[in-house]
Order: sequence, then structure tokens, then C-alpha cells
Amino acid sequence: MKQYPSIQHYNKGLYGEKIYAFDKLDGSNIRAEYSCKRKEWYKFGTKTSMIDKKSDFADAIPIFKEKYGDKLAKVFSDKYPKIESVVVFCEYLGETSFAGRHSIEDKKDLILFDVSLYKKGFVHPNEFIDNFGHLDIPKLVYEGKYTDEFINDIRKNIHNLSEGVICKGVVGKEVWMTKVKTLEWLRKVKELHGEKYLYMELNNDKQLIKSY
Repeated sequence: MKQYPSIQHYNKGLYGEKIYAFDKLDGSNIRAEYSCKRKEWYKFGTKTSMIDKKSDFADAIPIFKEKYGDKLAKVFSDKYPKIESVVVFCEYLGETSFAGRHSIEDKKDLILFDVSLYKKGFVHPNEFIDNFGHLDIPKLVYEGKYTDEFINDIRKNIHNLSEGVICKGVVGKEVWMTKVKTLEWLRKVKELHGEKYLYMELNNDKQLIKSY
């Protein structure tokens, strides 16, 4: 089952290129796989492991099926009739979720944030908006060029975000992604979990870490 890739923080590789920046929700990665032939959601997992009835995230399965199961299956049938299978990715979170930690008392929800088609890869960001935007997806925070000004606006949190943004663009036929997090969120992470956690968040980039 396809896993979601690790996304670099603050990648400068595509300055000046068009991006779509989506609200990065503060939760845990949940994935689900759909067989178009069998018309069935038959695999579920976290970012790195599979989910069964005894898993910590077992409650994500009924939440997903009720909220997205039939609606996504209809999109696949209408828009991608020749695709064999699809893996979708959602953020699992509650009202007080922070840095992947969740409160038992919170009511949990799932938000669809990406779709990968078998042998095709991730759908392009504009296609994701067009074909899946009628469902519950993250807010589009920004559409335009990837610039220092945009990055600084996110770091200063002028959009009042909970964590930051995931930026997506297209290079050739491939989807390119990077993430930019707010100074507020990263400083809170450092206060709660220590400098080691911050280093992990920023890919051990010493120059970038100094700015925080």
C-alpha cells in the first residue's frame, strides 16, 4: 500500500513557479485503498503501518467510510473509470490535536488531503480541487508564485493557520511538494517536546534551525 512521501520543509528548488498552498492540518496521516474492480475499500493504514480492529487508530475506519466511502467511489467511477485502484490520504484530528498527539476526549474527524492513482501517481493540485473540492478538503490558502514574500507571510502566520501549509506544484508530469510551518507552531513544538523534535521537523537543516 502506497505511503505518503516525506516532505521537505522550506524547499527553495522552485522559486518563481506556480504553487497551490493548502492549509496543513495538525493531526496524523491515515491512508485508505480502494479497488475499483471490487468496488471496495479494503486496506487502511497510518503513515507507516496497517490498521486493524485492534489498532490505536481503528476508529478512523468507520469515520472514513461514513464521510468519504461512497462519495469517493462515485468520483473514481465518474472521473477515473479505467484506474484499477486508488490510495487516498486523510488527516486524522480532534479539536486539541497537536504534533500528532490526540486527546481521548476529543471527537475525531478526517480531512481528505491527497489522492494517488495506481500507475499514475498523485493527482495534480488543480485536478484535486476540481474533482474532489466538493468534499471536505483543506482550505486553499494561496495560489500563485512560490516566493520569499509568500514564505515569510506563512512563517509570520498572517493567515491564522494552525500549523502552516503544504505547497504543491507540477514539474513535467510529477507533483512537487514542500511544507512551510509557522514560527508560532514550531516554537510551541520546541517548548513542549524539546530541541531534538524541532531538529527532526526541520530535517536537521542547521541554517534553517537558526532562523527559529
